[in-house]
Amino acid sequence: MNLEIFDNADYVADLTVRMAHHSTAIEGNTLSQDETATIILNRIIPRKGLNEREFYEVVNYRRIIPFMLENLHNSRKIDNEFIKEIHAILLDKLIYNQGKFKTTQNMIVGANFDTTPPYQVPYVLKDSLDNLEYRLKQDCDDDEKLLAILEFHLRFEKIHPFSDGNGRVGRFIMFYQVLENNLMPFIITTELKDKYIFSLRENNVKELIKIVKELQFFEQERINKFN
Repeated sequence: MNLEIFDNADYVADLTVRMAHHSTAIEGNTLSQDETATIILNRIIPRKGLNEREFYEVVNYRRIIPFMLENLHNSRKIDNEFIKEIHAILLDKLIYNQGKFKTTQNMIVGANFDTTPPYQVPYVLKDSLDNLEYRLKQDCDDDEKLLAILEFHLRFEKIHPFSDGNGRVGRFIMFYQVLENNLMPFIITTELKDKYIFSLRENNVKELIKIVKELQFFEQERINKFN
């Protein structure tokens, strides 16, 4: 995908608001998209009694798109350190160990599998990234690239490398990877949350591809309106 659309300040602002709203709402944040826009674009707290955690969950997204674009322009590849930097931005002021892999075992509520033990996280994650890079270097078409990226996403969420914020970080990594590979980006929306969560729990990449294809079409239409 051509990155010129990111020269359009209005699209970048729109993208930031939507990414912040949907990705945090999937994790339980109750702020509306309008409230999220007020915080990010106008730097105003939209109402009294606003939950401090929910405020920081969305406000941290102000930094993530500039961070993404700088690293894309520098052709930086995703590795363990890059993933920890993403986590440090998105979880800033939210947890004590932002930017650090978990040190105690965690779990996904309702999941029928165990997440990766803490001592194995750096090695398992690196191995998964190396495998993805190898697949993407092969002579493959866009659908094959997308499949590889989505399979990595499923793997990342099963690894669950952080004590908190794994969903937000994983979805941002997907966004970076599709742009890195000249694919149409997408934002997992709250409207498709149930289908998305189902695909993660069932490790169902076919279902995830259906969701993503729909969202890519939506994002293309959105981008067209800003051109």
